[in-house]
Amino acid sequence: MLVVFFFSGFGANVKAATFSDLQSSHRFYEEMLFLEAEGIITGYPDGTFRPDGEVTRAAAAIMIGRALELNGQQRATVFSDVGANQKASGYIASAVNAGIIQGYPDGTYRPNETVTRGQMAIFLSRAFNLTEEAATPFKDISPSMASYLHIKRIVAEKLTQGYEDYTFRPNVKVTRAQFSAFLARALNDELKVESPVVYLKDPNKTYYYHSNEIGDYYYYYPGQEYPEWNLWYVYEENGNFYAIAESQDSEGYKFGYPYSEYTLEIANPIEVGHSWENEYGELLLASYTITATNMTVITPADTFENVIEVTEKDGWVGYYAPNVGIIKETVDGETIVELTKIENR
Repeated sequence: MLVVFFFSGFGANVKAATFSDLQSSHRFYEEMLFLEAEGIITGYPDGTFRPDGEVTRAAAAIMIGRALELNGQQRATVFSDVGANQKASGYIASAVNAGIIQGYPDGTYRPNETVTRGQMAIFLSRAFNLTEEAATPFKDISPSMASYLHIKRIVAEKLTQGYEDYTFRPNVKVTRAQFSAFLARALNDELKVESPVVYLKDPNKTYYYHSNEIGDYYYYYPGQEYPEWNLWYVYEENGNFYAIAESQDSEGYKFGYPYSEYTLEIANPIEVGHSWENEYGELLLASYTITATNMTVITPADTFENVIEVTEKDGWVGYYAPNVGIIKETVDGETIVELTKIENR
């Protein structure tokens, strides 16, 4: 199913808020008004929008159904708890037939059950046939989650930025305001958002490097849980094996070893001239400065754009590419480590 939407322009579709509980300062004000103007979401008889109200599975089917212009005519469904007389029955039947929403093994749909943010990502990924995936900085999602790939897809589609603490909170119940934001962005490109730039490696890929000191080695993601960090196995050509962990949050991009110390490789804000230090107790380990933020760097693996250059005062320089992390290291101008190949898993 190919879904194409044509809108005459964002401003033409949005009118001033008439809801007593909706202020223009709300983070998702424009998105909520857009959906209300398009007739996709409505307010309540008492003149409120209730942006913090939770979204049920029935309401989700209605909103997605209206957005995709599915058949909403009330009718019998295959679910024991959704009768033809229920308001959402037509949209539930259509959404299920389209493969957007599924019922439960016991033959129920559970229309009054609230939708989580992870489930919402699944619904929208399926509804808009999203296939492109993007690396995310969210430290509370993992490949073992049913919503994992779908969250990566709505990030790629610029439907979400997550929370300021670099979490997505997939198990938190989604609100009407949040659902409005995600759905409006899927429908209107003017409302899409940019996600934080990520320097984490993609768990769906294997990364090969060459070092002047140890020779060839590669990073492999085993899918092992390590809370708030991505755990990688590193295999060296000499047979050595060890694990490393990486993470990204509001402080920056971090690299270290499991249950041990880590270093802050890239500190926020990412801007030329920003400096920071890595310390261990009273011992100063290194002093770093961002010396470039938009470099083009060529390695045997690829040509990378928007590369960050981080310089250490003793002559070490590291180059970091979005969605890849470190791609090259030099000391006094001599390349000592370089990314040689990236393979899809």
